[in-house]
Formats: sequence, C-alpha cells, structure tokens
Amino acid sequence: MKIVPILIVTCLMSVPAFALMDLEISINGDLNPPDSQYTLSPGGTAVLNIHSIASYDGMEDIYWALVCDTAAGTITGGTPTAAAPSDSSWLGDDAQLNGLVTAPEDGSWGYIGSIAGTPADPGVYIDDISFVCESDSQDAILNLYTTVDFETFTLADTAVIHQVPEPMTMALLGLGGLLLRKRCK
Repeated sequence: MKIVPILIVTCLMSVPAFALMDLEISINGDLNPPDSQYTLSPGGTAVLNIHSIASYDGMEDIYWALVCDTAAGTITGGTPTAAAPSDSSWLGDDAQLNGLVTAPEDGSWGYIGSIAGTPADPGVYIDDISFVCESDSQDAILNLYTTVDFETFTLADTAVIHQVPEPMTMALLGLGGLLLRKRCK
C-alpha cells in the first residue's frame, strides 16, 4: 500500500514544469494582443514575438511552431533574445516539413532550452519573426504549438490579424458601384 503513493508522487515530480509554461504570441510588441486589433492590407507586415509569462526552470527543452494558413500569410525567421534560455534557437521556416503541423499551416519553428539547465526569467524569448499578409479576404489565424516529445502537440496561444483590401482596391470597388448605380438609372 505504501508503494502506490510513492509511485504517484514520483510520477508527478517527473512531469516537466517547462512543458506547462505559458508561451504566448505578441504582435508588433503588444504582449497580449486582443483579437480584431490588428489589420493589414495585402503585402503588409507585422513583427511577431514569442514570450513567456512564467519562468523557465532549466530542466526541459520545448519545441515551438508559430504558424498560419499559407493562403492567409507567411511566417518566417526568428531570433532568440538575451532573455531566452541560453541554448534557445530558431531552427527554420519549415514547421510542416519537420512534422510540427500539417497543411495548410506552415511557419517558423525552433526550441527553447538550456543544456546546462540554467533557469530564465519571464520575457520575450524569440524576436523578429516576420508575418507577411498574403490575402485580402481572410483573417490570418496565428497558432503557436508546443511539444516536448514530437508526439503530443499543445496549442499554446492563438492571435488573429484581420486582412483588408488595400485602399486603392476599395476605391476602385466604390467607383465600380457608382458606375453600376448610374447605369441602372
């Protein structure tokens, strides 16, 4: 009977604390962007970051993928900051190819970790991720996935960028509407 409680405690202690850490997306430096706040026209760009609201305990590497539907936009690049755990890295723009997500999503991926087990304070861990708007008709839903084992993937955060037609397109649509109205009279 005494073995079972010890086994349960041992199992609970072996759950990696960092796997439960909250990673979030920030847009243009806004650490908690509310949905509907950001709009871009086709070809417009935004700078994305990955930040943590909890400390990193130095014990477990966590892999991340910041992605969106490729028809809505392109996510590329990323640079670990001074606040990131010492061995954190951006690994590429091919999250789909490396098994972190499936089509139609793709984007940047990397890991946050420290081989030496050095803890880190909360802050922006990955900076300078670029989002380029590819559509004028659909919202870009940015998803941040995390995994520690490439078997279990967790949706850590979601952000939305609304994409709107560029002003010239809107002006041409307005003029077309006026011409149709005049012709119908």
